[in-house]
Amino acid sequence: MASSYLGALLGVIAFGSYMIPLKIWPKLSSWSFLRSVSIGVFVSGLALSFIFHKWSIHFSGLWCGFIWVLGAGLCFWAVQKENDLSGVGVRAMGISILTSFLFGLLYFKEKVSLYPSLIAMSFILLGLVLLAPQLKILKHWRSLGAGVIFGSYLLPYQISSLHYLDFFLSFSIGIFVSAHALVFLLNRQRKAPNRPERVSTIASIGAGILWSLGSIGSFWALEGLGFTVGYPLTQLNLLVAIFWGVLIFKEHPSTQERLKIGLAAFVVLLGAILLNFSKTSL
Repeated sequence: MASSYLGALLGVIAFGSYMIPLKIWPKLSSWSFLRSVSIGVFVSGLALSFIFHKWSIHFSGLWCGFIWVLGAGLCFWAVQKENDLSGVGVRAMGISILTSFLFGLLYFKEKVSLYPSLIAMSFILLGLVLLAPQLKILKHWRSLGAGVIFGSYLLPYQISSLHYLDFFLSFSIGIFVSAHALVFLLNRQRKAPNRPERVSTIASIGAGILWSLGSIGSFWALEGLGFTVGYPLTQLNLLVAIFWGVLIFKEHPSTQERLKIGLAAFVVLLGAILLNFSKTSL
């Protein structure tokens, strides 16, 4: 069980940090970033396969990779169209947590204490509403759709009962091929495709390796805590992203803004603690 919580913590830190290159290099194209991240993920998959001698290919992994790229594409599109970077993250994370919780409860029939878990989810979603109070479905459908995908893209993995070491190579190939295909199609519509700097490309590949570590943490969390509790905990990565934004990149400089963010983060963390109790109380 300890490895499950360690995995959730690893997922939170990695998923909340891997997009830092987009902040350091504001002119870096999101699509170039996605392509470089997919290279880092693929390199990670090859490294794990080499170390543990796991070279089998599974359709479920390829499919999960394809689904994840769809979610990432929607998320990046939302950043461009919804003009609300922090709001996109909050909406996507909130729907992701709710989606994975409902799949674990209703589809996988995982055993949790119903009322404590519902109270916990209410706290988490309340904290997210405090961070991004405005929601318009017709305007924000891209970030909401990304949240649904991010909350469910590992369903084929969970159904397959594969060990994550048998799964990850296929998963990384699915992400690599789908990301490159998507970027290729987008670049064909542009007269002058973006050419990222070498340093930002290397950093983005490193971000893909970091994301892979977070994914491994997610697999550990899923094995011990399930879709109802384990995966929602890994989606608290927005708190780490907020930490980077406020303390490192000096976003939200006013005291009032920081107090609001601190209150929202406290409410979300309280919900996460209650969600854990809903699993261990049985």
